Amino acid sequence: MVDLALIMKAEKARSPTKGALATLDDVLDRYRQSPEFSKLAESTKRDYRLWLDRISEKFGQAPIAAFEDQRMRTEIIDWRNTWADQPRTADKASVTMATVLGWAQGEGILPVNIATGIRQLHHVNKADQIWEDRHWEAMRGSKDKNGRSLYSDHLDRALRLASLTGLRLGDLVRVAWEDVGEKAIILTTRKRKGRAIIPILPDLRGLLDSIGTGAGPILRNSRGEPWTESGLGSVFQKAKPDGFDRTMHDLRGTYATWLAMRGQTDEEIARTIGWTAKRISEIRSRYVDEARVIVSMVERLSA
Repeated sequence: MVDLALIMKAEKARSPTKGALATLDDVLDRYRQSPEFSKLAESTKRDYRLWLDRISEKFGQAPIAAFEDQRMRTEIIDWRNTWADQPRTADKASVTMATVLGWAQGEGILPVNIATGIRQLHHVNKADQIWEDRHWEAMRGSKDKNGRSLYSDHLDRALRLASLTGLRLGDLVRVAWEDVGEKAIILTTRKRKGRAIIPILPDLRGLLDSIGTGAGPILRNSRGEPWTESGLGSVFQKAKPDGFDRTMHDLRGTYATWLAMRGQTDEEIARTIGWTAKRISEIRSRYVDEARVIVSMVERLSA
């Protein structure tokens, strides 16, 4: 086991300063004031600030020169592994450290980034997935330990709107009545800053009519206030039943499949939700074409 205290002591004696910066805390402070940090979305900044504080708590007093030593990589991995039972959280730790040290390398503060390439603990299925009937049924039947439903009307409206528009969470909570036209919802997306044109087909029109009309954001929480991204995400996470294997992001694939079932081409769907036609083709072959083959087979065998 590498002795972090000994590394810090030796490096401090060998190289007490690195220009005007002496410790990792100095680097963290400069990173917080950098243009790269300033241009991040507010939600991303909040997440980064949490992890920058955690990095500071663990490594802040270490001299900068210590982060030129590959042995410090082991210390970073050991620190990351304190969240080994929460793989996503653990990966956030190492990714944030790599981001900071990579920024420092780009600024000429460090010659190397010893945190780059640390293997992630969380592995995701990169294939697009969709919500099927069983997923909706599981969500609607979700209850707490006292038997009370965790699936509110407000959450239902949000999930249904996501499945009928393909909007990312950040855009879903922002879409407003002012964006709704006679034939389409038109808004500028937050991630790509492009214009999304979402056709208002009968199912979507029916949902909008059931919600009503008004001004400002369409989706509201139980207090009648606009959902925040973190608020809606948190309510969804709390409502998920044990073993639920879908995310809100998977509703984008659900929307793509829904459009394909209604006869839209891969190119038309790709333009609507901002994916490539190849990606749409893959999800079509997995869910739409496969479903049609099964239905056709059942019909033939039942004739």
